[in-house]
Amino acid sequence: MNKFKSLVLKADGTNCEIETNYVLKRSGFESSILHINDILKDKSIIDKFSFIIIPGGFSYGDYTGSGRIVASIIRNQLIKEIGKFIDNGKLILGICNGFQVLIKSGILPNLDSDNKQNVSLIFNNSHQYEDRWIRLKTYPNSVFTHGIDEIMELPIAHAEGKFVYEHEDISRIKNTITMKYVDEHGEIDENYPINPNGSMDNIAAISDKSGRVMGMMPHPERFYRKELYYKENYNGITGDILFDNAYKYIKEEL
Repeated sequence: MNKFKSLVLKADGTNCEIETNYVLKRSGFESSILHINDILKDKSIIDKFSFIIIPGGFSYGDYTGSGRIVASIIRNQLIKEIGKFIDNGKLILGICNGFQVLIKSGILPNLDSDNKQNVSLIFNNSHQYEDRWIRLKTYPNSVFTHGIDEIMELPIAHAEGKFVYEHEDISRIKNTITMKYVDEHGEIDENYPINPNGSMDNIAAISDKSGRVMGMMPHPERFYRKELYYKENYNGITGDILFDNAYKYIKEEL
């Protein structure tokens, strides 16, 4: 079996699956796009893959809240299979709407290993859809962010990206943070637009305790070569480094 098989999990309203699939293939994966209904028909399909990506978009129109319907499907019908997938050392990445799915299904951050939702992503402080480039400081407590020493710049595109948590959970949340919004000097600035949505502690991405499941609001699949950058010069760090890190982990650990 090819251990470099990745699954881009889509639903009605997902709209970032094609570019995500493309970037995965650039990094060496044999990648497939499947609708969540296909997985529900045969849950054993999940076992064929080593990496699941839940991409961005507006799953089921976000009519009951961003990512909530897909999260409900996973929590009620696939949580056992997803749990086994994670326990087997495999990887999951949720991007934007996919991050919202992971949060609302309880897969992230899963602080008490009970898949109960204990953080959230809510409407931006600006009360509008934010579509802009932002800067990120990364932390090495995830497979995906390992070895990234410089500030990353990536685009965002979301209306519900404000990360919130109960204040008493700060000590536990701290160890899950993998990305924060920063200024051009890498410094934390809580003001808009450096922090584009008002996230507590400028949090842009988190992982579970294993570091193998991560969710992020920025879109790494939209910046995989220099020609896609909004300025002439950049520091050489593109979003596909996250997918390259996933490939390296699978090669060395699975």
